[in-house]
Amino acid sequence: MRKMNNKAALIIGGSGGIGAEIARQMADKGIKVYSSYYNGQTAPQQASVSSFPIDVTDSLSVQNALSKILKERQIDIVVFSATAPVENKPFMTIQWEDYAKHMDVQIKGLFNIVSALKGQLKSKYKTKFIIILTEYCAGKPPASLSHYITAKYALWGLAKSMAVELARYNCTVNMISPGMTDTRLISNLPSKLIEITAERNLLGRIAKPLDVARVVLFLASDESEYLNGTNIFVNGGEVMV
Repeated sequence: MRKMNNKAALIIGGSGGIGAEIARQMADKGIKVYSSYYNGQTAPQQASVSSFPIDVTDSLSVQNALSKILKERQIDIVVFSATAPVENKPFMTIQWEDYAKHMDVQIKGLFNIVSALKGQLKSKYKTKFIIILTEYCAGKPPASLSHYITAKYALWGLAKSMAVELARYNCTVNMISPGMTDTRLISNLPSKLIEITAERNLLGRIAKPLDVARVVLFLASDESEYLNGTNIFVNGGEVMV
């Protein structure tokens, strides 16, 4: 894949395992990377990556952060990889607040990002959106993750609707659904669950952040020009759609 030195990417959730790897791979390809981390966290130190704090659930925080970037240049690629911490919570004990937390990050978060970019989108500046979902958006979901999975299904619906409505503005919206990935996001999950997931996978392991980042790079490149509204499963064949 050739260098993309003339491109700029906005990575929302860039301090997570997948987001950080995407930032590294994009920077290596010559893309100008703006990577967000949650307010209160320590800024990740990555060469050639401009990191900034943001609370995606706060529209003012999003507007302030993105307005500074847009004063420098327009954004070619938007990767939405934000998520709230994932905890195992059985359905009979889970509270509505658990659902609301994930919905706020996934749905309100993406809504706030797109709202802050409306000026650019209305000008029909070519913009590629890449939304990170989960393989749990297909097939049988695991137990005790209904809050996380419900929010991801809602995000899938929002992303597909964006693909339909933003095409007229020269935008594409595509999704990636990784299988369980070796990041700190799964640190709250039972180790036995992670072990079983790896053992039953056709390739004998869970995903690595690099597996996902490579597909993001493809969707960000000119080679994916005619893809819109698609959802690519990166899971070693665990779920086939």
